[in-house]
Amino acid sequence: AVVSTQSTGALKDALQRELGGSLFVLYHDAVNAFSQNKIDSESFLTISRKYISPAALPGLMKELVTLLPNIRQQHALFRSLGRPSELIPCCQCNQIFRTADIRSHTCQ
Repeated sequence: AVVSTQSTGALKDALQRELGGSLFVLYHDAVNAFSQNKIDSESFLTISRKYISPAALPGLMKELVTLLPNIRQQHALFRSLGRPSELIPCCQCNQIFRTADIRSHTCQ
């Protein structure tokens, strides 16, 4: 999966605003643990629910799903989130993207 550094930066900024400095550092450790397959998607989502407000969680998690470079992790988190209708897997490359981006998605 191709990851946009602009989108990644925007997600990082949103998380920093949501969590503040010290909580962001702790949460970033959880993101890294998930990215490195040290924790599964259910554990990551449980941690996320502890740190991120209920109002912000759905949007941030959907954005994270689309930015994960590992397609298997995208699918695991997508399933853990209950397969949100705003996200869809590509029938060719299997990458998950926003349904709003269906016309601009290209398989890499």
